[in-house]
Amino acid sequence: MSSTRVRPSEAVRCPVDGRRGPRERRPLWPAAVLAALVLPLAACGVQEATSGVEDPELITVLLDEPGEGVTEWRGDAGDFADHPYKPEGLEVDVAYPRFEGAEAFSRGLAARVDQEVRDFRGASRDPVSLGIGWEVAAAGHGVLGVRLVRTEEDYHGLRQGYGTYWYDTATGHTAYATELLADDAALEKLNGIVREAFAGDPDVDVESLHPVMRTYDSMGFNTDGDLVVEFDDGHLSPVVEGHPPTSEPGRMVAVVPSEKALPLLSDLGERARRASLAEDPVLAVEAPSNAPGPSPGVPGVVSSGGTDVDCAKDKCVALTFDDGPAKTTPHLLDLLAEEDVTASFFLNGDPALTRPGVLRRAYAEGHEIGSHNDLHEHMPKHFAGEELAGQVAAVSAMVRRQTGHTVKLFRPPFGDSSPEVLGEIGRQGMAEILWSRDSGDWTGASRDEIVENVVGQAEPGAVVLLHDTLAPTLAAAPEIIERLRGQGYVFATVSQVYGGPEAGESYPPEGLA
Repeated sequence: MSSTRVRPSEAVRCPVDGRRGPRERRPLWPAAVLAALVLPLAACGVQEATSGVEDPELITVLLDEPGEGVTEWRGDAGDFADHPYKPEGLEVDVAYPRFEGAEAFSRGLAARVDQEVRDFRGASRDPVSLGIGWEVAAAGHGVLGVRLVRTEEDYHGLRQGYGTYWYDTATGHTAYATELLADDAALEKLNGIVREAFAGDPDVDVESLHPVMRTYDSMGFNTDGDLVVEFDDGHLSPVVEGHPPTSEPGRMVAVVPSEKALPLLSDLGERARRASLAEDPVLAVEAPSNAPGPSPGVPGVVSSGGTDVDCAKDKCVALTFDDGPAKTTPHLLDLLAEEDVTASFFLNGDPALTRPGVLRRAYAEGHEIGSHNDLHEHMPKHFAGEELAGQVAAVSAMVRRQTGHTVKLFRPPFGDSSPEVLGEIGRQGMAEILWSRDSGDWTGASRDEIVENVVGQAEPGAVVLLHDTLAPTLAAAPEIIERLRGQGYVFATVSQVYGGPEAGESYPPEGLA
């Protein structure tokens, strides 16, 4: 096992495997950026030409441009006009391969690319450009594998991201990278192996590694048959207060030797490994011979809330925490884990960008993740039209890019809404969630006052407003949990309390008290 940084200079990284191909068909960058890239990329070409050595930290590439049996779809910003938020001036140049006989894979890749464009539009600060190139990583043994490489530029700079997708030719199923693994237990074991591989690396915050689908969204095999796990630029970087974690370390890689990887693989993963090593790739395939079966579970996709909770019968209460993730949130998560309590978290944009690892942890541990808008402002007063759409889209996109989870709940800051705000929330597929009981922690209340406010107002089906950013709230949480549990309450998520809120509706239906 090993880790690496692809960092030929402090200014720019080489293409991650030195090959020429679609990954260098980048969007139209500003002239200054292009000038900065010319010399380093030229040097990369010289290094690759003289080495002649296969790098064990690279995923196998069988094809990186159209050829026999493979064509290419290319698109720009105009091809994604149905997104709820379309920032002006963003240049989009994206592509994916289409295989003869594998139309279902084309549809699957098209959906993945569409989601990447949608989420980059929503999650980025002042987005400039997005490019997506492709490589074929496997072709044979009933499997096709495609690696997509994103090149993004926004206010925070230039970075790359990676995703591999796998197609079962027999069933027509397009699989995420984690489906190369047998199940969630295998993903958790892999997460432990990767943590061990990166232990002591100053460029990696190992506490940000959690077994969730979007952390492990790019996996494949090298020419030795080892499992290569690669991470987006900055995905594992330590927290930088007030700023997204730096992408400067570049592409981070853990290589798991085949003898350790093989016991973790699913049948699809074993066939993908063999296909990655095939001397004669099979690029043109026949249409699926079997009818699609039930959609398999995807390792790393986490359901929130306890499976044994039934709020129609149980005495439920939902603890909700706004404004994070913050420096204090991990301490709250420690307590919730110790007490086996599930909560709902409503996140703002800048905290979510600053502490993506904490966001991933909360999701991985089964807590419900919702949006609290991008900026913590009174929405009816400050936002309308396209700006309102962008505010509503932002946190949802950030969460999906970090976890794969699609946010279904939205809490407007201060509980301040309007028909226009609620309409936009519903248009983007979310329900509006207010609260039925206010802890008053935001008023400067003491620890004891917060406890009494929550416990004294408790009733079955209560949704309690709290803030994980406030020290008195964290100090009050242990006693709140103990006393409510002593009164027979069961801790549930907002969705469990309301029985599955419907998009475009506001809860509680009677509004704020």
